[in-house]
Amino acid sequence: MSEEIKPTPATAEATTAAPAPAPGAATEAAADEQAKPATAEVPAVPTSDAAEPADEPAAAPSWPVTPDTPLAALFTRLPAILEAAGHTQIWGVTLSPAAPAAFSTLLVLQKYLRSTADDVDAAAAALEKTLAWRKGFGLDAGAEPRAYGPDFDGLGYVTSVGTPAGREVVTWNVYGAVKDLGVTFGDLDRFLHWRVALMERAVGELGLATTTVPIPAYGQGEDPHRLAQVHVYEGVSFLRMDPHVKAASKATIELMAAHYPETLSRKFFVGVPLLMSWVFTAVRMFISAETAKKFVVVSYKANLAGEMGDKADVPQEFGGTGPGLAELEARET
Repeated sequence: MSEEIKPTPATAEATTAAPAPAPGAATEAAADEQAKPATAEVPAVPTSDAAEPADEPAAAPSWPVTPDTPLAALFTRLPAILEAAGHTQIWGVTLSPAAPAAFSTLLVLQKYLRSTADDVDAAAAALEKTLAWRKGFGLDAGAEPRAYGPDFDGLGYVTSVGTPAGREVVTWNVYGAVKDLGVTFGDLDRFLHWRVALMERAVGELGLATTTVPIPAYGQGEDPHRLAQVHVYEGVSFLRMDPHVKAASKATIELMAAHYPETLSRKFFVGVPLLMSWVFTAVRMFISAETAKKFVVVSYKANLAGEMGDKADVPQEFGGTGPGLAELEARET
């Protein structure tokens, strides 16, 4: 049932930071007291007593772009990228080629640069591909909401957990709750749309369109705008895999890797049998250390809370003191 069939174990080393809220712009208020005519009973209001003018709108967050850097180079190519893709929206952000560069636009560009180790050509190609895919997949403004039916009830949740660095968004994929493999995974298009919708909800909680916290350049620090994922495999067989599940797993892995770069801080694989742990250890030999450190295998689900953060934000069945996932998710809305 694994969407991520190629993970490896690691210790919970990754840290994330919740995005900081953006300052809101103040609205102007019109004062009309001075427009009232004076009468004998009600003297005219002196100028000094007139209603105070509204506060000036807050300044937009600043992110100076140094010339001759990968970020500056990618920004200059943005007009051509947007024209070729025919789409401008991603993760709640409307990309703009206008100067000075919008903070949220730079945020997205920096994520793509970090995912390609500052290879501007590769980042431009990946962003163009993602924007075209989002247009064809029916995402962003104007997209009609899609109903997935009871076959997906209880399979995915979006919550958050307190960590020393702040609140961290968490997606939960409860594969052991699947009622019928053929029904849930048999229609690949429906499954992928459901899985993408879950990811879009989680990324939306990062607040990329409103944050004022920049992302360091590649190799200069952690990206504070990422989320954690929990994959619960309790009750899932690792010995025999339904062909529908294999197809859905492969397609999901490829899709997430291509179109959601630099969005993952750490990933927990919960309920993996001890007998199968060697598989994750073996796979670790073939991936980068940067990727491997994001993966944490938790064979006993009651140990998960100790790896995640504030136990009040983790259900009791996973070793926390919080309520069930449905109630935790409701708290976020």
